[in-house]
Amino acid sequence: MKRKMLVLGVMLSCLLGLTACGEDAKSNTVEGSRYSSDIFTQESLKGYAEALEDNNFEAWYLQGITPDNFEEKMYFDIALSTSDERYEVLASGYESWYKALNDLGYKSVETLPGDLFVKEISYEVNKDGKLVVDAVIQGTKHAADMEIYLSNRGEPTDIGVTVQKTTGEKLENAGLNTLLGMGMAFAILILISLIISLFPMLFGGNKKKKESDKEIAQKAMDNTINQIAEQEDLSSDAELVAVIAAAIAAYEGSAGTDGFRVRSIRKVNNNWKKH
Repeated sequence: MKRKMLVLGVMLSCLLGLTACGEDAKSNTVEGSRYSSDIFTQESLKGYAEALEDNNFEAWYLQGITPDNFEEKMYFDIALSTSDERYEVLASGYESWYKALNDLGYKSVETLPGDLFVKEISYEVNKDGKLVVDAVIQGTKHAADMEIYLSNRGEPTDIGVTVQKTTGEKLENAGLNTLLGMGMAFAILILISLIISLFPMLFGGNKKKKESDKEIAQKAMDNTINQIAEQEDLSSDAELVAVIAAAIAAYEGSAGTDGFRVRSIRKVNNNWKKH
């Protein structure tokens, strides 16, 4: 058993070593890929990232271009001179950079070109065979990663900017998002409850309240008593006595009349009461 575990450990160490070697050989080089190592170098790729950030994104921002008016102001300049694909990539990349600008931070519009700059880059050919350039943009508050995907002709196929935030800032944002989501959920539930509580007023306001069994029995007994009061001599009427006994039993909620017996019936001036 120990020998098997030792062999397994050696094999895992070799695999990890090969993986690490492969990553080191792949980082900051395009050797063995469809990209020319003479063209795609550290210096040329950093210059490309700096030109994209300085000459495009910053220049557009200083010209008052926003993601909302980007198509109106930039479509013909980009799409007609190059292609619709390049326009879509630059529009998406500029929107991502524009949204990250406040978190990156800068002192003023006048100092923007000096406040933002490409600090460093790293690049690699990913498992799909595409060159990915990771340029770090430094601002006055935060740094951001600008990922640029390039074709073997040097055309950008995708651009994205992600601000580097501390763990505390990430937890704070996650907490705020959680509270906002829970607050919206509870607000919707309360609104639904209020709407449901208004249903009886909106749709059932004219309906009469359903009478209970005791109320029905009481009405029947009152009608019987009123009939008795209208007659002069009813003490010998066995059928009427049975009706009265049944009404009393229904009012009391008992199954029969074994618990009581009607011995006499007499006319009174006030309402009937149980003694």
